[in-house]
Amino acid sequence: MRQCCHPTGGTVHLGSLIKSAAFGKGIAEDVHGRIPWYRHDWVDGYSYGIRLLAPATYIFFASVIPALAFGQQLFIATDGQLSGVQVLIATAITGTVQALVGGQPLLIIGVAEPIVLIYSFMYSFAKGQSQLGARLFLPWAAWVCIWTAAMILILSCVNVCHYVSRFTRLSGELFGFLIAVLFMQEAIKGSRLEFLPQEGVNAVQGAGREYAWDVVNGMWSLFLAFGLTLTALLMRTAQGWRFGSTMTRQLIADYGAPLMVVVWSALSYALRGAPDGVPRRVDIPDTWHDTGPWSVARDLGMVPGAYIAAALLPAAVIALLFFFDHSVSAQLAQQPEFNLRKPPAYHYDFFLLGLMTLGCGLIGVPPVNGVLPQAPMHTKSLATLRQGHVRRQLGKAAKEARGDGAANGRQHAPINGQATNSLTKGQSGAAGQPTNGVVDGQVTNGTGGGGAYAVISAMAAKSRAIGSSAADLLQKVADARCSNGMEAGGDAAGDFQFERDIDFYIPVEVTETRITGLVQSLLVGMCLGLTMAIRLIPSAVLWGYFAFMALESLAGSQFWDRLLYLATDPAKRYRLLEQGHAPYVETVPFRAVAAFTLCQLVYLLIVYGITWIPIAGFLFPLPIIALIPIRTYLLPKVFSANTLRELDMSAYEEAPPLSHEEAMAQMERHNSAASAGAAGEEDALDEEVTHGRAFQIKHHEGELTWKFNPVERQQRNNDIICRVRLFFLFY
Repeated sequence: MRQCCHPTGGTVHLGSLIKSAAFGKGIAEDVHGRIPWYRHDWVDGYSYGIRLLAPATYIFFASVIPALAFGQQLFIATDGQLSGVQVLIATAITGTVQALVGGQPLLIIGVAEPIVLIYSFMYSFAKGQSQLGARLFLPWAAWVCIWTAAMILILSCVNVCHYVSRFTRLSGELFGFLIAVLFMQEAIKGSRLEFLPQEGVNAVQGAGREYAWDVVNGMWSLFLAFGLTLTALLMRTAQGWRFGSTMTRQLIADYGAPLMVVVWSALSYALRGAPDGVPRRVDIPDTWHDTGPWSVARDLGMVPGAYIAAALLPAAVIALLFFFDHSVSAQLAQQPEFNLRKPPAYHYDFFLLGLMTLGCGLIGVPPVNGVLPQAPMHTKSLATLRQGHVRRQLGKAAKEARGDGAANGRQHAPINGQATNSLTKGQSGAAGQPTNGVVDGQVTNGTGGGGAYAVISAMAAKSRAIGSSAADLLQKVADARCSNGMEAGGDAAGDFQFERDIDFYIPVEVTETRITGLVQSLLVGMCLGLTMAIRLIPSAVLWGYFAFMALESLAGSQFWDRLLYLATDPAKRYRLLEQGHAPYVETVPFRAVAAFTLCQLVYLLIVYGITWIPIAGFLFPLPIIALIPIRTYLLPKVFSANTLRELDMSAYEEAPPLSHEEAMAQMERHNSAASAGAAGEEDALDEEVTHGRAFQIKHHEGELTWKFNPVERQQRNNDIICRVRLFFLFY
């Protein structure tokens, strides 16, 4: 457990706070660590006012459309017993609970694809049992949730979340890739169903049941699905377009996918002369007339005892799945690169998840857990909000420092709570030398009122006033410039340009608030009153959105990048070095990269194959959990420490691009070393990294390293500003 700053000052040493027995100690520590911050979770966000609508609506759209897609999937898999109504209810209620009383407010929870798949297997099993049947599926599923909740509560009380640190990139990326494959599988299966006669309570009647119209429906659905997928992916690339303003491109990139759902739903009505039911649309009952499964708790006693006991097996699988998925979601929402100030709450949040699982089972809705990629997306959106706020405040301070210095000759401005003397450019003290000032208790050379020292020092003071961690860095830069004599005759325009230089001095910070999570959950709940509008969406659009989610999730996956690396023509691999690239391209032998990647691919295929086993397919989370001991005990005996460190590191790192000549020379060294064998190749690369470019990659040194190069950081901060301008945040 990390140490965290206490809001009242000092440091909280979590290990010394609780003197009780180990049982429940992690939960007690989490509660003790988070309670002092609870008021700040609301106040810190409330100060941003309407600006919070930007990240809240961003996450809302990222949550509600997958929820509708999962609802459609469940409707088909359970013959209408579960639908989008139940998924929206589960997402809205549990999201509100997490926002109000959860430990980590940055965590976003909802129904995820693995639980949809498991419920599909459970329904197939129950439907084939004469003593259960479809009628008792939901009561039996409630028993599964009861057992799952009991297991989660026990696991959280025995501090199992201490093992969250064992979840490495290997298991996380393999699980994420599996979900992407399942998304794509669902898109293909759904599109195939569009060609088949529709069955069930919402089957098309009349002319719509004719074979010719099934073909028309299928072809039109393929057009809608492909159109949605391609245009949504195109919208995600809007930041790189050369058309439109920066703000417009950012808005398209963030909200383009939901906009395409609306566009292609409207375009679906261009098919003229088709009977009702062509194209087929989302099956979702009217919320206000849906009797639903709300009486499930009353029917628990109707489930035979043998099946109550049998519910232990899927419950154990779901409990392990939730331990992994929920913990990884929380972990990714709290990555070290976000520089969060408040403590984590893995144990308490897992305990709360057990209670919510129990509640979901008793009201007959599918259980929820932390969802990817929405959880880290939530944190990133709040990081952009905070960074935009800091940037605006520092811009005002810099402008005032330049303006005040130009308008007034000698002035006294408080820096870090102390007075400093400054002169406008061209003025000096009595001895003809720059006037000395006091900054942080030290005497430093004065500068022109509009000089870089005055500007940066003013920004440092403003950073400290608004609680930004940029303050110390800015003041060090100002003092360093002054001590090096760089301010003599200098001016802000020449020595410090805000737009050019400021992004180097603003570290990643996050507005850690509960308000955005609460708002997005309430917005999901409001969708329950819009089921009439939701029914206008073609089901093919949701299949296209499944494909979009599958392809979109591959971005940033090192596993996917390594697969592409293996497929790259050896004669063209040097091109990878001419752009920003992962360090392993330079530091790990190609043979080792290939072996590690192929092992991961084979394991993925095994896990995916398990999902195809009738009835027993719900066991697919077990080999995912098995990756923890495999990574800890087996892989170190197969791969070198350097290979595992580079290919399974938890943090994302990027090596700078090489020139064409350097890239070609690097590839030649790879080829010559490879001819000496794998061991010789690795030794040669280790030697090169030790004496060559290791200082540029800067990994595993425990220091703060930026994920983005300067150009990307500038673009990212432009994106920050543009996303929130929609709500007039800068006026």
